[in-house]
Amino acid sequence: MRDHSNHVEVSRDQAVRLLLDSESFTRRSERIPLREAMGRVASCDVRSLVNLPNSRSCKMDSVAVRWADFADGSPDTSTWRRGTQWEFANTGIAMPDGFDTAIVIENVRLSDDLSKIEFVSLPSEQYAGTSEIGSKLKEGELLVSKGQLLSPLLCSYLAMGNHDEVDVVCRPRVAVIPTGNELFPAGGQLPIGKNIESNSYLIAGKIEGWGGESVVWDIVRDDKESIKRAVVDAASRCDFVVLNAGSSKGSDDWNVEMLEEVGRVLYHQTSHGPGHHSWGALVGSTPIVGISGPPGGAAFTADFYIYPLIRKYLGLPTQPRFQAARLAEPFPARRGSAKRAHKREKASGEDRPSVVAPGSEFFGVRQVRLGVGDDGVLEAYPAPSSHLNPAEADSMDGYFLMSNLMPEPEVGDIVTIEIRPKAI
Repeated sequence: MRDHSNHVEVSRDQAVRLLLDSESFTRRSERIPLREAMGRVASCDVRSLVNLPNSRSCKMDSVAVRWADFADGSPDTSTWRRGTQWEFANTGIAMPDGFDTAIVIENVRLSDDLSKIEFVSLPSEQYAGTSEIGSKLKEGELLVSKGQLLSPLLCSYLAMGNHDEVDVVCRPRVAVIPTGNELFPAGGQLPIGKNIESNSYLIAGKIEGWGGESVVWDIVRDDKESIKRAVVDAASRCDFVVLNAGSSKGSDDWNVEMLEEVGRVLYHQTSHGPGHHSWGALVGSTPIVGISGPPGGAAFTADFYIYPLIRKYLGLPTQPRFQAARLAEPFPARRGSAKRAHKREKASGEDRPSVVAPGSEFFGVRQVRLGVGDDGVLEAYPAPSSHLNPAEADSMDGYFLMSNLMPEPEVGDIVTIEIRPKAI
């Protein structure tokens, strides 16, 4: 049996810091159509190419008049004619030639045949009711700063500034390599003894939603040389690599040992569970993220370790979001917990020994759904078990990291929930 006694265990925060501090991405940029730019990150400052409006225009639906006709107060309009003394002027439209002031249409009385006009209220000054050149947008005005995430509103401002293309940071290319002799692609006749490979859909979907470009490899068998070739190839072509499964203590789990030969292992495992056998490494300057095999662990370890790498590549904040909430229901007892220990005096062969060294801190990752109580306070509802049906799993909003060194929260306590990262 291979020796795992010297494996380096780190906290979740330490693991993220090791990954982020070790990266040396070379960010690329590309020019894309503005209509495809929402959710992308600007790679440079973008300024307006035009003045808006580019001529004096009307602020609201009005009639255009000459200020000079109002210099002595309310004029006699009995002989006024459209096109000579007044003209219609609509919102955002250039003022008609020869007119400089606007009176909103609600302050005007017109005869049915438009032969007579009267004013309920008079303009307060010359140019009243109008917008001057460049009052909304000036040529050269900064619209978007380098590193800004392009929202629908910012894209509309870019269009106002006469841009139909924009330079953005390229999506980071992330290799996703599933490993395991037991895995079989979805969609075929499943052989006896095989398991369907599904984590690549989960991980690739998260990568795409967070602004990355996923490159999914075919399933790689649990063979050290095969895994080595796949990882070295992926590291040479992608910005970082996600290697799924093969990091535990099974006889065919070669990933960590392989990385010690072709790269540098940053850490071998993390102080949380599920996902204890998450790891990080470098091949050359390319980060390699090891994600635990089971889907339950893969879902949130991807949130923990892939999300911040993508965010750093894009130049966006990497810190998770937290939300305080009142615990609405008790956390269910976990398998092997003190609550269940009294049921058996002696552990059975199927019970996994504790991975926690005496006196060290270890976190149990508990999923929660957020809701609002009858009194309007935000509440946290723990997942009923570690085995959720698809609808339950998809309804979870975040995580509570429960320390073994702290008392378990009770119903009514305020707990800090880490919000599950959403697509940008």
